[in-house]
Amino acid sequence: MTLAMSSRLLAGAVALLLVLGTSGAVALELEPDALLAADPPPGVISDNLEFVANAPEASSAIAVNFIDDTMFVSTVTGIYSYDVADPAAPQLLGVLPMYIWENEDMDLDADRELLFISRDPRGFTTPVAPAQARLFGAVHIIDVSNPALMAQIGFVTLPAGHTSTCVSADPDDVDSCDYLWTGGPYGNTAFGPYGRPIYATDVTDPLNPVTCPEPINTGLMDDGSTGYAHDVQVDGDGVAWVSHEAGVNGYWTAGDHTDPLTGLVRTATPCEPVPYGGGSTPADATPSRFMHNSYRNVDLAIPGEPGSAGAVLMATEENLSSSCASSGRFATYDIRSSLDGSGFADPAGFRMDVLDTWTPEDAEGATGCASAHYFEDRGDGLLAYAFYGQGLRLLDVSDPADIRQVGYFRPDDASAWAGYWHDGYLYVADNGRGVDILRLDETPDDSASTDPGAMPTLTAPALSAAAAARQVARFEADAVFGYLCAIVVA
Repeated sequence: MTLAMSSRLLAGAVALLLVLGTSGAVALELEPDALLAADPPPGVISDNLEFVANAPEASSAIAVNFIDDTMFVSTVTGIYSYDVADPAAPQLLGVLPMYIWENEDMDLDADRELLFISRDPRGFTTPVAPAQARLFGAVHIIDVSNPALMAQIGFVTLPAGHTSTCVSADPDDVDSCDYLWTGGPYGNTAFGPYGRPIYATDVTDPLNPVTCPEPINTGLMDDGSTGYAHDVQVDGDGVAWVSHEAGVNGYWTAGDHTDPLTGLVRTATPCEPVPYGGGSTPADATPSRFMHNSYRNVDLAIPGEPGSAGAVLMATEENLSSSCASSGRFATYDIRSSLDGSGFADPAGFRMDVLDTWTPEDAEGATGCASAHYFEDRGDGLLAYAFYGQGLRLLDVSDPADIRQVGYFRPDDASAWAGYWHDGYLYVADNGRGVDILRLDETPDDSASTDPGAMPTLTAPALSAAAAARQVARFEADAVFGYLCAIVVA
């Protein structure tokens, strides 16, 4: 993001608080026409995608989540709620003003109508402050039972913060939100010699969250030290996958399981999980080896290999670079060789088996490279994948050894951070545009097929040199954006 764009964002944030105040949520009413864009923005969009609407108020959008037809958007300046029963006419319900950095991958508990905001230590200070001044991260627990009047009901400080993910303590309900696993930048060394691990917090009583005594995912860098644990995703079996500075490791958080490191059966808990699988990623697949987020579709198999269902792990390498050689990649892995615990026992020597990697370089509708960021599996191996300035990409991983692009949406001013499937529509959190809403046509050209593999890949015109230069500037000036957002907090 350019300095000028960041300055406009800063001015907009200040204006928002001047209008809304800082004491709590504010319900707003806007005319639908103020939210909609009838035509796609300048840029390119594949023929199998239809641009439906845009919600520009959430212009610094970072993450999106849903409870039924209510959409919650986490932004740098606060939480926005929308009624999206009609995706073509999203209705703004309320705003909870709050300076947030960074709360990626925002999680919620739909049953209890709770939303969790993860704040990293840079959200309390500025990047130029000494490390020891960054005292702690935190989690805010928000009651969203009334989306027009969202209110904080719980709060806990942690040594680190950036992302918080619900994990279950109930082996019969892998979707229950009993604990949060929080990862991200560390405050300072006063909390112990742990590096940047995962911290687990019991949120069964949201008014009184309690953090577990010891951190998780320690000692899994190449040299046995604890690297930056960035985020956690929970698969359909209840395995919590921690993406970190060297790779991805999965854990059982509930039920009785054999610990591959000891061969003994023990009961997993969110405070004391049982290792499952995963491990380090090879540098020839992901050069920076900084793994940002991941997911295992437990039904996805490797074609031609019976018994391989659940053997595929998908993961993002994030590396913000304008160089195609080093820009972060999407990777798929066969994790069967890791299920004996090798990735935990020998992180320096073990490497997961790579099936394929993908970047937008030379892809239809692309103008160059951009780091991979968040993706979401629709459930059938069709991914909505955000690639910052290269926009949203639809990737077919039904054959994880042959990743295919089957659609794209790349506005000229794209800064796509995440894409989400919801009730047949796609929602793109764009850190600049707000939330773009798209619809996928799965039967283009009157084809009767609904197989994602049948979708065409289409040729799109290249950006102008000036527009391409602006996209490169977004990556190279990312630190400026983070700096200004943190100054607002201070």
